[in-house]
Amino acid sequence: MSLNRRQFLHRTLRAGAIPVMAPPIFLGQTGARKLKAGAGTANITPPLGCSLAGGMSDRIADEIHDELHARALAFDNGETRVAICVVDSCAIPRDVFDRSKELVRQHLGIPASHLLLSATHTHSAPPAGHLFQSLADEPYKAWMAVRIADAVRLAFHRLEPARLGWGVGREERLVFNRRWYMKPGHIPPNPFGQIDRVRMNPPAGSPELLRPSGPTDPDVGVLAVESLDGRPISVLGSYALHYVGGGGGTHVTADYYGCWADAMTRLSGLSGSTAFPPFVPILANACSGNINGVNFREKPKSYAPYERMRQYADILAAESYRTWRTLAYEDSVTLGASIEELDLGVRLPSQTDVAAAKKTLASAVKEGDPPQYRDRDAIYARETVLLSESYPKTARTPVQALRIGNMAIATFPGEAFVELGLEVKAKSPFKPTFLIELANDYRGYLPTVEGHELGGYETWRAKSSYLEKEAAPKMVASAIRQLEKLA
Repeated sequence: MSLNRRQFLHRTLRAGAIPVMAPPIFLGQTGARKLKAGAGTANITPPLGCSLAGGMSDRIADEIHDELHARALAFDNGETRVAICVVDSCAIPRDVFDRSKELVRQHLGIPASHLLLSATHTHSAPPAGHLFQSLADEPYKAWMAVRIADAVRLAFHRLEPARLGWGVGREERLVFNRRWYMKPGHIPPNPFGQIDRVRMNPPAGSPELLRPSGPTDPDVGVLAVESLDGRPISVLGSYALHYVGGGGGTHVTADYYGCWADAMTRLSGLSGSTAFPPFVPILANACSGNINGVNFREKPKSYAPYERMRQYADILAAESYRTWRTLAYEDSVTLGASIEELDLGVRLPSQTDVAAAKKTLASAVKEGDPPQYRDRDAIYARETVLLSESYPKTARTPVQALRIGNMAIATFPGEAFVELGLEVKAKSPFKPTFLIELANDYRGYLPTVEGHELGGYETWRAKSSYLEKEAAPKMVASAIRQLEKLA
């Protein structure tokens, strides 16, 4: 079924929906040209029995609630080609993304700097890298790299004359800063025997809460693409919400990112459509390293499995769709791409730290099937030893910027604190500028310098948090520098 723009709007209205660095690479900056666009998906659902990333202990999948995908959107204005692909995964290391980009280059000749690849941060997908006690599934990694490339290749294969529009909505009800100041004596020691100044995910509704340690970002970025006769091709959303969760602990699920895609398809009137190529909704994670969906000022609510996930997705989809309906469209756009490689220090443990960690592990006991550490201090002791054995003194990682018309996208290669995105948006010459985290690499949490001083889970040294304390401002400066050159 193919819908023109008038039919599409009629149906939906009737439904009532609501550093030290390598030289930067600047390629493909062009003037406005007639646009072609396409979208594609590739199924990346794993088999039962796989590990599931997202916790300090490994879990084994015994159910598939919904399938996982790589979702891609491609643009070509006759001189420059760029693509965005968002993958249902907790976090994806650079070797996977680089392999995907190389496959696209081999088949299509598109340089790596023009491909923005990111993970959603679902906590119910196989580990693509070593995350706490979940080990990377090497065969799955190799297959996923091919499938990510497939999604991008399909998007380019489906290019057609198109137009696009962009805008920003606002949804404040779903996002809360999860790091809190507490009354004295109510922050327990961290795994290294120190008392942090803030606590991540404190007891909701506790009388010991004082105030959150930072802001939120309620902006709902929407980039919509349609054919010249008004048929929806894709909608890209960007929203700063870590993930929602609340499904089965051993279920494979795309989390609320997949639910949002389903809701956007439903709101567009395309549920059950056999139209080809299909409509592809894509939700990317903005800077949400210290943001989640829990209102800590209230007592916790009880939800059935997947209820909260669907509820949050529906609320966000309603605002995304409302924003979509207000957009003005252009069919001649400027495209540009940039990437900078930053060499950043690594917070390696000292010899004293390693000796203490080994002493902790000597008396620690593994439990369960598969056997693994359950004690938090033992888990972090293991992280300390692994960092000392296998991590270099510096890490090279990319920061990227894309220009699409008069809007732009900037990326971070990890779980960026919300303050990073707010600063980039405030200083960017492009209004709007969208943020996408977990892009092109995974370098753990990216706290602000102040965030490091406050402590808390996101700063605890581990494979999930190991870059130098100045990493975040260096990344912000890189993003702003590239955006200014693309303007």
